[in-house]
Amino acid sequence: MSSDEQDATQHLTSSALETLFVDPPWDSKSFLGAGATTLAGLGAWMNDMMSPALARGGASFMGGFLIGWAIRRTVKLAVIVTGLLLTLLAAVKMTGIVELDWTVIETNIVHSLAWAQGKAEGFKEVLTGYLPSAGAGGAGAFLGLRKK
Repeated sequence: MSSDEQDATQHLTSSALETLFVDPPWDSKSFLGAGATTLAGLGAWMNDMMSPALARGGASFMGGFLIGWAIRRTVKLAVIVTGLLLTLLAAVKMTGIVELDWTVIETNIVHSLAWAQGKAEGFKEVLTGYLPSAGAGGAGAFLGLRKK
């Protein structure tokens, strides 16, 4: 492998990572504030100054924020991929290469959406079970979706 190919590979890898973390969650003031709150709560709890409630609330907020941020990223990627697939599908259909049965496609989409909704409900139940403070986790998820 020549040095030019290695440089191109390294540039591609670093470019992909930079694209993934263009707007990372740890640049948000609310995420950093929740991290500081969590650390302060852990320190106060370890010194027997207070209960671990502050640390749990901050950690729940941070967990919710990361989940919201990941969902926002996933939805953006899904919209882009769906747009590309629909464009490709329209182009293939217009050329007459493939004939499509739209009733079967619609049925499959309805089943897929019902499956995804069921999985999302199960995921919500798991999260509310694992996040100590559902209110802080919900606020974090909301702000993570908005990235504020």
